[in-house]
Amino acid sequence: MIHRPLPEAFFKPRHVAVVGASKKRGFGSGISTMLAGIGYREHLYLVNPREKEIDGLTVYRQLSDIPEDIDLAILIMPASQAPDVVGECVAKRIPAVILESAGFSETGHEGALLEEEVRKRLRGSETRVIGPNCIGIVNPHDRFITSQIDLDSLRPGNIGVIAQSGAFGNILSDWAPVQNLGFSKLVTIGNRLDVDESDLLRYFAHDEKTDVIVLYLEGVKDGRRFFEAARYANARKPILVFKGGSSSVGKSAAASHTGSLAGEDGLYEGIFRQAGVIRAASFQELFDMARVFSREPLMRGPEACIVTCSGSLGVMAADAGSALGLQFPELGPETVDKVRKLAPAWMNVRNPLDVGPSGLFIQATKAVLRDDRIHGLIALPVIPNAVVQEIVESGVDPTTLYGDPEEYRRLAPGKPFVMHTVGGAFWLDMVQKIYGDTLTIVSSAEIAAKSLWSLYRYHAFRG
Repeated sequence: MIHRPLPEAFFKPRHVAVVGASKKRGFGSGISTMLAGIGYREHLYLVNPREKEIDGLTVYRQLSDIPEDIDLAILIMPASQAPDVVGECVAKRIPAVILESAGFSETGHEGALLEEEVRKRLRGSETRVIGPNCIGIVNPHDRFITSQIDLDSLRPGNIGVIAQSGAFGNILSDWAPVQNLGFSKLVTIGNRLDVDESDLLRYFAHDEKTDVIVLYLEGVKDGRRFFEAARYANARKPILVFKGGSSSVGKSAAASHTGSLAGEDGLYEGIFRQAGVIRAASFQELFDMARVFSREPLMRGPEACIVTCSGSLGVMAADAGSALGLQFPELGPETVDKVRKLAPAWMNVRNPLDVGPSGLFIQATKAVLRDDRIHGLIALPVIPNAVVQEIVESGVDPTTLYGDPEEYRRLAPGKPFVMHTVGGAFWLDMVQKIYGDTLTIVSSAEIAAKSLWSLYRYHAFRG
């Protein structure tokens, strides 16, 4: 199938036009101010036949009046004007267009006809369009965005995100900093009248800043094309997906939201499996696993160990991992000997390794990390909030409770180390501050197990 590479102007344009810029408060009214504030003021051109000036910037009646070549046009005018304006973009040879306006196929038959009219204006041209019904691009590395987002709060990272929902992109950008997530780029594609998920999979496959590709899908535009693009990209980088619209109610919501035909869930499951795509069961799981893949090494074998202070959390992780295919083998003789010499009589030295209140979490974890039989570790430290607060306030170094994360990394740099804990606010905040920048913390014992399994599965897929 013919693949048309996306112009880099979508992600790092030189000159930007905003069509529909206005002084009135409303959808997209702050985009021009936002672009001016992040360094585009000298390279920003506003278009609106009813305005003369906005925030000190000249406003042009139409795109053809702009004296410069435009790399990217952001369209926020009423949907009914879209065909003519896209036609102007084609005539001016603008390579990249983001049509953010809503009111197209997601609204029904009339909107779908309007969308098809825009496609007609594009035929035979080099112009590519993202949208409609989207917020476009977030690019933290190059400090470029096409929607009103707090760019300064975003941490540049190596997770590339493709989402059909525009509001999802806004919310995700707000949520990412508090979840310790760093994005390479985030693209919302809306109704996909031109650029779709398959185009972006191929783009991210070669993007130097992206190591992990995350997809939020309500449906795919072309099943065969998606399968080929996913298989192509997944041979280079892991792809994680959360598929919305699996129920009858969800399908109906997807159709009215982004105009997606959600299709039969079993068909998507088969496509994902054959392409090696890893499917998440929830939004939280999707981004927990994205964090794991963005930071942890792949797992070379299915043999894992659980080190826990809570027997119940250990059982949860073991059940979830066993159901997927993780193995929890007996620990090596040297590992058993090291731990048993220190262990109280009540403590069983086995896998999962429940150290309870013995105070041996650090010693047990180090021994397991050195064990050649073990290819990945799930750490489940817990302690009552009042106890840890009293210990820390007495001046004790908190790393003496559950270990130095840098030392754990040095001991086994080739083994994934995933952590989960529960408890009070003081404890959770302390764990995040001590371990969050070095080790990977996820939201549940079950997600920790699925993350390790997925690291192994992708390693096996890559061969």
